[in-house]
Amino acid sequence: MRRIQSNTFWIFTGTIAFMVIFLFAIVKIYNLTLNETQNSHQLQQLEMAKAATIGISTYLDHIVEDMHLFTFVPEIKSLNRNVIKSNVDLIFKHYEEEAVRAIFVTNSDAKLIYLKGEKLPFWALQVIKNQIELIKKPKSLHKCWYSQVHPNSEGDPESGMSFLTVIPLIQNENTLLQTDSVPKINGFVGYLLNFDMLIKQFIEPLKLSKSDFAWIIDGNGRLIFHPTHTEMLLRNTKEQTSECFDCHSNFEVQNRMLVEESSIGEYTIGDEPTKIMAYVSIELQNEKWILAISTFLPEVTANLRSKFRLFFILGIVILAAIFSFGLSLYYINSKRIRAEEANRQAEQMQQLQQQLNQASKLASIGELVDTVAHEINTPAGIIAAQADAVLLQNKPTDTNSEELHIIKQQTKRISKYTRTLLSYSKRIHFNPKPTSLPELLDECVYLLGHRFNAKKVTVKKNYPANLPKVLLDRGQMEQVFVNLLNNAVDAFNGPGEIMIDAKIIHKGSTFEENQTIEGIKIDITDNGEGIKEADMNQIFEPFFSTKLPTEGTGLGLYISKSIIQRHHGKIEVTSTVNKGTTFKIFLLLNFKGN
Repeated sequence: MRRIQSNTFWIFTGTIAFMVIFLFAIVKIYNLTLNETQNSHQLQQLEMAKAATIGISTYLDHIVEDMHLFTFVPEIKSLNRNVIKSNVDLIFKHYEEEAVRAIFVTNSDAKLIYLKGEKLPFWALQVIKNQIELIKKPKSLHKCWYSQVHPNSEGDPESGMSFLTVIPLIQNENTLLQTDSVPKINGFVGYLLNFDMLIKQFIEPLKLSKSDFAWIIDGNGRLIFHPTHTEMLLRNTKEQTSECFDCHSNFEVQNRMLVEESSIGEYTIGDEPTKIMAYVSIELQNEKWILAISTFLPEVTANLRSKFRLFFILGIVILAAIFSFGLSLYYINSKRIRAEEANRQAEQMQQLQQQLNQASKLASIGELVDTVAHEINTPAGIIAAQADAVLLQNKPTDTNSEELHIIKQQTKRISKYTRTLLSYSKRIHFNPKPTSLPELLDECVYLLGHRFNAKKVTVKKNYPANLPKVLLDRGQMEQVFVNLLNNAVDAFNGPGEIMIDAKIIHKGSTFEENQTIEGIKIDITDNGEGIKEADMNQIFEPFFSTKLPTEGTGLGLYISKSIIQRHHGKIEVTSTVNKGTTFKIFLLLNFKGN
């Protein structure tokens, strides 16, 4: 029963464990694949951002080189208007793509001397005036100064975005070699560059996916380009207001972009899905732009999720099949357990019914024993007494003497049977006394000597004469040994051999499993017919006998077992058909007689 319950437990536990492991594996594979897809897309974004920033940097470097060539003309340094006009007109023709919206020259106070192209926006000359001191620094003289990106119309980013590149006109460049002298600056050459043209030429051609979009912030955290959120243009992450936090929980990603050259990351704005991104910085002398390419993560993983949806459905089907199989096994096993339990209970009920019937028989017999004993023993005693009286009166040669002896013997036989019945009902007084087992066994062998001789049975004794005495009822134990020896004789169809062994069993030895004992073990072994395996479980039951009905009552072994149990002993039997039988008796040395 425990083994069946254990199997059920392991079936149930194994099914649940497999389902948990399977689900964990699916989720783990999905997460790994999701992360791999995300990382792969971010690396593609990073490569596209690098390509765009290299294109913008290279293009601006070429423009700056052209500006430097323009500043090397001596007449231009002297601010000769005619020379300036002819050179500016010539250079301006090279910028047909409208990236350069205007070329202009100012004096050292940032007053306009000549302009070619569009009208300068309201902020252009003002930012130069504000930054003159920075532009005049010796370390900046041979470098191009960049302005921030500004809208063409004040406060209207949708009017277009532009920025300036400015190079000072140095009267005597040789003074730069003398660290103690300050060079004289006659004026400035500036280009008004079309920021929107840079976007159109280098950002829009990027092979972005439908979900990807590019955006740019400058080194001060100002958003200077975004394809959709134009209302956020020119807002600064360093000048945060309550309105900013309507969408942004924080600006950690943007602040990190200002200090790193390139990296990848993810962020969330308002209720929008999570975005993943890659960004690369563009270093423009005194200015810095950071180009970022972002996309919505759910759109990147949409294809993956659609593929995994089928995988998940298949996994669920497999799990359902496994779970159903486990439930089926559990149901079948439980049904089998219930059936076996029902059978076991039915067998127990049958055994209890048999025991109840047997108890009823025994109770009936017990109630009849006294009556039988009195009804049989009384006339038997009278008959025996009368037979003795007649024998005393007659002569030994009287012809009726033999019949009288037969009568006397039969009455003794009747008395023996009644005594057996009394022993069976335990109504005979139990009177244990210290007894020598060797003497008792020798006496039993002697009493049955005529049967041994008649069947030509040899009895071998193997027990020491100095065995310790055992507390037992001599008469009852004599009945046990005589009964076992009689059964041994009945097992022979011809000559045979009976072996009687007796020895002390010390503490630490075991007569039965897991029982430490100390006593005397008596084995009575014959080499007769043996007992059939089918009869082994019934030989100690009352009224069971393998002998003919006229030869046995079926009470001998039952009574013998009852007597031994009354002595707190044990009896066992082993037998092999056609080889013999051994009865093993164990008697305690420390039996107290109660």
